[in-house]
Amino acid sequence: MKSKISLLILFISFGFISLLQTSWAKNVRTYTGVPYHIDSKHILYFNMPDTPKGIIAVQIDLDQIFPQISTEILKQKTYQFEKNQIQIISYQGPPIKINLTSDAENNEILKANYYQFFKGQERTLLKPLNLRSRFISFETLEQFDQNFNAKPQDWLNKNLSADPYMLNTLMFYAAINRFDDMNEFMQNLIKNLTQNLDIRDYEKAKTLYLQYLIQNTEFNDIDLIMAAIEHADLNFLKKMKFRQLNQIVIDEVEPRTYYFTMCSPLGKAIRLNQNQIVAYLLTQGASIEKVCYSKYSKPQSALNIAETYKNKRAFKLIHSYLNQSSHS
Repeated sequence: MKSKISLLILFISFGFISLLQTSWAKNVRTYTGVPYHIDSKHILYFNMPDTPKGIIAVQIDLDQIFPQISTEILKQKTYQFEKNQIQIISYQGPPIKINLTSDAENNEILKANYYQFFKGQERTLLKPLNLRSRFISFETLEQFDQNFNAKPQDWLNKNLSADPYMLNTLMFYAAINRFDDMNEFMQNLIKNLTQNLDIRDYEKAKTLYLQYLIQNTEFNDIDLIMAAIEHADLNFLKKMKFRQLNQIVIDEVEPRTYYFTMCSPLGKAIRLNQNQIVAYLLTQGASIEKVCYSKYSKPQSALNIAETYKNKRAFKLIHSYLNQSSHS
């Protein structure tokens, strides 16, 4: 699995390096199904490699097997992938095995049936599964790579909305870069898209968040929050779910001494005089007690930061917030 440091090399802009088709084929393991993804609609996404031509993107609605089960419980189950078979193991009942029948000549999945096992021996054939699948060639994947880097954010937004297999495409890049988990892949992707002030990369990160990550309770959104403050993007902040609103992270590094200042989103907004954002973060429950740590590791409150940076408007906003809180 790749580290965040190595990803800075692997991911430039999107971070996809244009690879030769032959190297892609070598990097796709024979069949692992990893990484896979389960979305809020209970769709299981995974790819079946069909090297050297491309991959078969597959999507199965798990509600056909586990009706009325929450997304969280579905994700807690263990999914084991073997060639043309998926085994789903859980504590709630006997294991399930899904058998996939594929047509190698036409690069498609013909059908899927699932079985329930009892005591490792008896089995009961259950009904066939409806699924969606599509063959995606390496030429198509390479074109996506090139377009992601070259095209504006509107292109990405249009394709993410229109192409139901776009997540499978992203999963392919996660696989060749040795990610076993789509959450970790997307976390690193968003981090690298927001590490600089390039507005094009930032817009792509926003699009990916709104399309795939906004309902994901496992997604750590601190990098995206901080980037939105850098870009004074209050409208986007109002769309976010704020999973890590009070997390304190490195915000500024002195180039010569390498001393660094750490701040929460509220601390950063005060330092940058983004007072509309300051007011909004306060309404969303941002903590004011410890919002920054100085280069000497001294904790600072929101009022301390407002005084230090001579941000009189933020100072008044914080006092107003304190007065309202004391009267409520």
